[in-house]
Amino acid sequence: MSEKLKEFLKKIHDPKNKIPEYASIIVRTGKKLIDIKIRKEVANILKVSAHDDQSSGWFLHSVHIPIKNLGIPDDSKNKEILEFLSNPNKITSNKQTKEYIEDVLRKYVDILPEKKRHYFKTEKFKKKKDFKVGTQLKGF
Repeated sequence: MSEKLKEFLKKIHDPKNKIPEYASIIVRTGKKLIDIKIRKEVANILKVSAHDDQSSGWFLHSVHIPIKNLGIPDDSKNKEILEFLSNPNKITSNKQTKEYIEDVLRKYVDILPEKKRHYFKTEKFKKKKDFKVGTQLKGF
């Protein structure tokens, strides 16, 4: 993990800072990150893109959602936060956050818990090709 990313995660997960605490959804981790870009989306949602030394181009590393946008207090436990992230219909305080989480769920299937406080990860399925071997009849 790059130093820039470590510093960023430390800032947004420190309750002593004046910025709100975030729930971090890690989409894909890179083996050796060279650089990261942090972009602010709607409703103060932060999107982190990263560049890995082994792959070409940028990929979505993580999404960071303010816990206040979910309509629950900052000191909530992971179980409570995961309930809102898995079921965006429960979010009534912020419509933009609800739509953003629905989009994340559509693209990355499911949000799973991590061991660290306020960290989550996505479950991303890759479709396997169905190879047919031998002679096939038409229409099958």
